[in-house]
Amino acid sequence: MICKLFVLSSCMNLKLTSQTLSVAGRQITIDLPADPEEMLQQALAGETAGDSNWDPYWGLLWAAAPKTAELLLRESWPGPLKSMEIGCGVGLTGIAGLMAGLSVTFADHAPNAVAMAQTNALKNGFCDVDGRVFDWNDPPDEKFEFIFGSDILYDSAGHLPLLRTLDAMLGLHGQVWIGDVGRTNAPAFVKKAEQAGWKIDIRRETGESVAQPLHLQFRLLIMTRR
Repeated sequence: MICKLFVLSSCMNLKLTSQTLSVAGRQITIDLPADPEEMLQQALAGETAGDSNWDPYWGLLWAAAPKTAELLLRESWPGPLKSMEIGCGVGLTGIAGLMAGLSVTFADHAPNAVAMAQTNALKNGFCDVDGRVFDWNDPPDEKFEFIFGSDILYDSAGHLPLLRTLDAMLGLHGQVWIGDVGRTNAPAFVKKAEQAGWKIDIRRETGESVAQPLHLQFRLLIMTRR
């Protein structure tokens, strides 16, 4: 079987570890960098060399990813929606989307993240999964029926670029899911999104709607255009 993949940077040289997670009764196996400190040192070296692709965070398994993946797998989807995992990192949530029957494209500004996500998709039996490398300040001219991500609200400076990307890339009647563990910046993002014309339904990890989730309590933001 020959699959088209982004190629991990030959200068990455990161030690990897493997994890198998049980998500909604499904087993998902992923590789990810074993040492966050090693990632940080390589990111600093890349920044010094003028290479903005060295992100020290892409290889972490963020806390919201398994919970978002669980909700994706428990949802009944109307066929293989053209979908994108934005800020894919190592791709756990996107793999859950593939298992749920979605047609998923992995997207991140870090090429190594997209490559790792595609490699992890292959480890779980999914070949030729598309990948996109782009910055939220310059989204490609492409539309998706469903866009999802997890733990992508931690930097308030990225909120407006993220909203512009969602507006540019989401189809007319599409939907956005963002899983967040209740970070301080999440309510600020909700306010900006509502001011920009988005309707937001906030749900617990069990799927019920909630008006005001507690700080550090997982929430799923379901976004649609008004």
